[in-house]
Formats: sequence, structure tokens, C-alpha cells
Amino acid sequence: MGTSSRLMILLLLVSIFASSHYSNAYPLSTQKRWIIDDATGQRAKLVCGNWAGHLRPMIPEGLDRRPLKEIVGELVDLNFNCVRLTYAIYMWTRYGHGNVNATFASLDAPKVVEGIAMHNPSVLAKTHIQVFEDVVRELGAQNVKVLLDNHVSQPKWCCNDDDENGFFHDRHFDPQEWVHGLTLAAKHFSGNHAVVAMSLRNELHGPRQNLRDWYKYMSEGALAIHKENPNVLVLISGLNYDTELQFLKSKPLKIDLGKKMVFETHLYSWSGIGTLKLKEIWTKQPLNRICANNIKGIDHRAGFLTTGEKATPLIFTEFGFNEEGASVEDNRFLTCLQTYLVGRDMDWGLWAFHSSYYVKHDTVQLDESFGVMDQTWHHLRDPNFTSKFQLLQRKNQEPTSKAPLVNILYYPLTGHCVQVNDKNELELGSCENKNRWVHGGKGTQILLHGTKKCLTAPGEGHPVVVSDDCQSKTSSWKPESLSKLHLATVDQHGKQLCLEKDSNSSSIVTSKCICINDDSLCLDDPRSQWFQLVAANV
Repeated sequence: MGTSSRLMILLLLVSIFASSHYSNAYPLSTQKRWIIDDATGQRAKLVCGNWAGHLRPMIPEGLDRRPLKEIVGELVDLNFNCVRLTYAIYMWTRYGHGNVNATFASLDAPKVVEGIAMHNPSVLAKTHIQVFEDVVRELGAQNVKVLLDNHVSQPKWCCNDDDENGFFHDRHFDPQEWVHGLTLAAKHFSGNHAVVAMSLRNELHGPRQNLRDWYKYMSEGALAIHKENPNVLVLISGLNYDTELQFLKSKPLKIDLGKKMVFETHLYSWSGIGTLKLKEIWTKQPLNRICANNIKGIDHRAGFLTTGEKATPLIFTEFGFNEEGASVEDNRFLTCLQTYLVGRDMDWGLWAFHSSYYVKHDTVQLDESFGVMDQTWHHLRDPNFTSKFQLLQRKNQEPTSKAPLVNILYYPLTGHCVQVNDKNELELGSCENKNRWVHGGKGTQILLHGTKKCLTAPGEGHPVVVSDDCQSKTSSWKPESLSKLHLATVDQHGKQLCLEKDSNSSSIVTSKCICINDDSLCLDDPRSQWFQLVAANV
């Protein structure tokens, strides 16, 4: 075979590889509650990092800290497969030809300009839209999916009830200009295989909120995107900072987007459930009660969309926590929410991947304590991030799988999963371990899948083991407390004990149960005893 023939074959193989590589990202469709990769017919779980580009500079953050290629490489290394890339409508409708360097000159941010000139020098001479193009191109090159998110109209930090940017007919939320901006964005990225989804609006809010305008304008916006780019998923947000979609129970949104309609919701420690609006509630009431109410509230306000005959995908496009560990309330909220996201194997977007802002509230190079990376953009802010999020990032349920649904035994406080060591004792380890469990229900054995062995508690303070003694009452387990996150048994004397991580090792022992009764005076932290049986067929 000649050199030219070999070269042609090589180029053909490269082309085929590239085509299959990108087919994992585009296009996507819906199938009941799941998002599906059209190329493979299998589920595509979106694990997104939020990357802000909607503030006054109108370019994605961090280009003053590291080269673009390295920033995207960090995303990939941290196992994100998606970015929720935020933008302002005015970037398209009013500042489409605006120059980045001129914008920073008006913001009096010379340090930012110096940083961009060092790390991404070509950015300064470009328009804001051209920089977005560059970022989307690099994300696509590293096989990261893009969810374009319309965050605001006027470029600024979001949100406050009086920011005049929150709902249709606010000063900075003209419905016609908004639809025009969505249309321009959809048209501009039509055919770009990296862009798999577009949202209508982030966190509708403010005193003008009403259902009539919501149905009218959200329908118009969704249809405008779908007409211009029928390949992308269209994400639809609710009211009250995107925490409320329950009105759809009585009046569904009846528009034809094919298999492209997806809903989104948000939640933070301060979002509140019902009348519980104070962040401090996470330390002022029993945690099992608060977590249980939190989960019920999510299902009532948004989670119901993923159930029933007309189930639709729902993405948690925003949740977050202080990654410096400074907030007890955030830490408790996160552990609780993790059990919801993992238990239902949700698609999600963490606020935030970016770790600083060029300019926010007139402060230059302001730190983002919720950012995954630290202010240098080189190191994790939370050193335990990768272990904490490992099971959330994994696809645990595949609708096309022929494998039976079995369980992973999950420990949400650290993000690890339970495994069996060489001594047949339980310990925490990677969630990639092969141990799976089968539980028959309340008051029955928890069997190690593929064996006849079951979880057995030798006694208080002793490591839990897998044994052949499956008829003993010490091998019978049931979920306890309002949160149902305690797995409890009894010892030989009838004393109730709960699974707990040993405080000095990775071993799993049994101890006196912590606050499993709904006692308002019991405010001890029970999370060391929280374990969850997570359904999986992958």
C-alpha cells in the first residue's frame, strides 16, 4: 500500500473517531424523565458546572487567571461533562459589536486587563460574542456539552426582588427584546454540536410575577428557540427564583417542542420550604425533620414532574454551598440535597465552577466562595470535592439497561460508598467498587448481591460484617427517622442500634441511634449515621 493510500485511510479513521467523539454530545432528546443521546439511544446524564458570563464585562469569568484551554481542562479533570454558560440578553440585542477592551476600560479594571493580556491576549480585541464563540469552541473540542443560559437581560449580578430584571415588563425585561435575544443566540449557535441546550430565563422573581404572563411569554420564548434551532433542548424555569413549578399540576404547559422540553429548578440552603425561609433553620430544628421536609418540598414544587405517565426531565441547574466549609447550614443542606439528587439520579448544575469575578458590585477580581476552584483557579477550594461528588457525577440508572436494579450503599456525609474488605467487614471506599446490595424492605435482611451473605451487627461499637447468619435479629434492618436515612437493627438484648462511620477509621460500626425520634429538643447532628440505599443498574 502506498504512502498516499495509508494517509487517506488514516484521515478517514480520524474523521470517524471525531464523528463518534462528538456524537456523545449532540443532539439530545427526551424520553419520559430521561435525557437521551440520539446517536446511541442511551441516557446522557448532564453533570454541569455553572460558568458565569452574564455580568457587566459580558465574557465568561476567569480568562484573566488562566489560558482558556487549561480552564476547560480543569472542568474535564473534575469529571464535569457539561457547562451552564450564562449570558445577558443585552449582549445580543445592544452590545453585539461591543469591544471587550473598551468595556473593561469603562469598568476601570486594569488588573483584569493585564491578566487577560497575559493568559488570553486575543480576547481583548474581540467582541463579547466572539469570546463566547471561543469558549464554546474550546468546550466542544474537549467534549464538554454546553447549556446556554439566559441569566439576565441587563448585564449584572442576579438577583434581588427590586433589580428591575426579574419578570416580564420590568424595566430591564421587555418581552419582545428578550425573545429577540433568545432568537439571535439560538440562530448564532445553530449547528454547533457543543451547544445541546438553551434555557429561557434564570430565576424569575419580583413583584410582577403572575401565571398569565408566565404561560404566555415562556411559550413564546420556547417556540422561538425551537424554531431557530430544533436540535437543542429547551429548559423552562419556574417562579420565585426557580423554586416553584407546582402550578403545572393543574395546568400543564401545552406547546409542541417535540422531544426537547425540559424543566429546571434551583435550591440553596436559604431558599426555604413553605414558610421556612431562614437559612438558620438547618441548625435550629432537628436535622432529620428539616431534611425530610426539604425533600417533600422539592417533590411538591418540582420533583413531581419526573413521575407518572407524562414524566418529563427535570434538571437541578443550580444548587451550591460555601466550599470553604465556613457555613454549617450549607454543609447540612448539601448532605441532605445529595441524598435527593443521588436517590433519583438527577441531572444537575453546581453553582459554581468559576472562582472569581472580573467585576462584581464595583469590586474588581472579587472571590466566589461557592466556586469549585480557589481564587487562583489552580486548586480545589474544598479538598474533598472529588470524593464528595463522585456518586452524583456517576450515571447510576440507564433506562435501556437489561441489568436488574440493585443498590449501592451510600454515605452522603463524605460521598463515599460502602464496600466489604478482606475480613468481611464493612468500610467506606470508592463508589466504583463492585459491591451491590439487595434489601427486601422494612425489617428484612440486606443481602450482598450475588451471594447468600447479609449485613450483620456483632454488637455496639463493633465493625458490621457480612455473614451467613441471616436469620438472626441482628441481620434485620429498617430505615428509621423522618429522613429515612438511618439504617437500624437491634442487638441480642433488643437495644436499637444504627449504622455509623467509626470516628477514627473508615470502618462502619453500629452505635446508639442519634435523634431518630422527632424530638424538637434533639439538635445533635445525625449525619454520621446517614446511609442510603441507592438504586442502580449500571
